[in-house]
Order: sequence, then structure tokens, then C-alpha cells
Amino acid sequence: MAAEEKPKIFEGARDIILSLGVTVIAMLLVVGATGLCSVNPETKKGPVQDVDATTFLEMEARATGAVIRNPQMPEGWAPTAARRSAVAGENASVVSWLTADEGYVESTQTQVSIEEAEKGYDSNYRANESEREVAGKKVKILESDDANVRPLWITDLGDSRLVLSGSASEADYETTIEAFAKAPVLHVNDDGAAEAGAQEDGATAPTSQQP
Repeated sequence: MAAEEKPKIFEGARDIILSLGVTVIAMLLVVGATGLCSVNPETKKGPVQDVDATTFLEMEARATGAVIRNPQMPEGWAPTAARRSAVAGENASVVSWLTADEGYVESTQTQVSIEEAEKGYDSNYRANESEREVAGKKVKILESDDANVRPLWITDLGDSRLVLSGSASEADYETTIEAFAKAPVLHVNDDGAAEAGAQEDGATAPTSQQP
């Protein structure tokens, strides 16, 4: 008795699988030959994003009328991000830097009080509190036992508040505060251009008027 023939559906499925296999192999051969696919086991850091922090801060001074400073950071520091944010419901100007030691410092300039900045920066709880003096300014440092919660360094510049966060050494945070303490306030001229006003040592730069 002749062997029972297999249903046509099994033959069709087998043909489809074989066709797909041949197609995949052909694609791999073509891609390999053209060099469009490569494997590089080395991990290289990408280039730092080019951010014009000066232009951003000048635009913020014009647009918001807030007290804004453009600090001169040390050689080897590069701005990586600039954006407008909010602290306690008020506009805040944020600029981040990659430090020379590959640390990360994020600065937030705000008009709200120290207390409001502390409570309104984010929703994270930081139980550990300490203080120190940097560049003649009292700095409040808030830290958490949770390694995923970044510290806050908060100081009063007199006419505005500065909040620092990120992942950097204490020396980098202190360097940032020193740069802001030395930086004059950006003033908006009658033609709408923003520029740094002269600031003598020990003098407080004039406060821009809120609209």
C-alpha cells in the first residue's frame, strides 16, 4: 500500500521557512560585503553637546526680567544643557556643565526664597543637612541616604538664589558658587540687549526690576 501523502499545508509551510532562511542569509551576506554592519567592542564616549550658555542666559534676562548671572567657569568646563524650568511655581534658569574632572554640575537661578527653593526644587526627601561658607556666602547642603537622590547646594546671592545639584566633587560645587558670586548681574539695555554690569568687589550688583 502506498505511503499516505502529507497534507499540502505542511509542504507549504516548509517551503515558506526555507525561503525565509535563504532570504535572511542573502541579506547578511550583502550587508557584510558592503560594510554597513560592523561590530566594535570598544566603548567610546560621545562628544559633548555644544551649548551656548551665554546666549541662553542673556535671552532669559531679556524675557523674564529676573536677576540672571553668567558665570565664567574654569578652563576645561563645558556647558552641556540650558533650559527654563520652575522652582516653587516660579521661572528658573538652568545651565549644566561637565567639569574638567568629568563631574556634572547643574545650576538653577531662581527668585524664590531659600526655604521655597529647598521645598520646591523637587519631591525628593533629603534628611541630612549641613552648612559651610564659600566665597563669603553661607551655603546650605542637603543630602539623602539614597544614592539615587542628588544633593542640593543652596545659597543666597542677595538678589537671587542659586541651587546646585548633580554628580560632582565638593570642590566642583565650591568652584561653581565662587564663579556665580563673582559674576555681575546681566542688565537689559534700552535696545533689549543683555550685558553684564560692572560689579566692584564687595558691592552688590543692582537688582533687575520684575515686570
